[in-house]
Amino acid sequence: MSISADIKKSLGGDEYYSPQNVVDMITPYILRGGYKKVWCPFDKEDSKFVTTFKGLGLEVAYGHIETGQDFFDYSEPQGEIVVSNPPFSKRDAIFQRLYDMGVPFALVMNFNGLFDSKRRMRMFSKNRVEILVPCGRMKFIHKDNSEKNNPNFQSVYVCSGLFDEQIVFSDTEF
Repeated sequence: MSISADIKKSLGGDEYYSPQNVVDMITPYILRGGYKKVWCPFDKEDSKFVTTFKGLGLEVAYGHIETGQDFFDYSEPQGEIVVSNPPFSKRDAIFQRLYDMGVPFALVMNFNGLFDSKRRMRMFSKNRVEILVPCGRMKFIHKDNSEKNNPNFQSVYVCSGLFDEQIVFSDTEF
């Protein structure tokens, strides 16, 4: 089964949306970086990432597998930086694709197990990886619009090409 078909199959359990406070946490760093075109390849038009960045006057390319835009079909990045909350279950393939494209990124990811995979360890040891750590646990909104309170894991932004330091602690509290 292809990665895209696998993602479509998993959307029932792996489709959580980022609330505004999660987007607000990364926004100052995107603006400080001088990025003018942001690619949100795992987002629909009403995503908080898309609406926030557009509201700030940035150009935003977005797409979602449910609406026919498949991240894995693009040979070139559609923006200067990728910012999104992708399916956690496909993070290895997503990281590898972004590193292959050579584009900076900031992705919301589950911190648990981030460094326990040999494949990811090799990938991160050969490429730049940065972590933006919030104070507390992020909450997400399930696709049925019910908030998932207090997930049993910490989420962080896993980034590349955004910070001078590899670990940045945020003042943002959840």
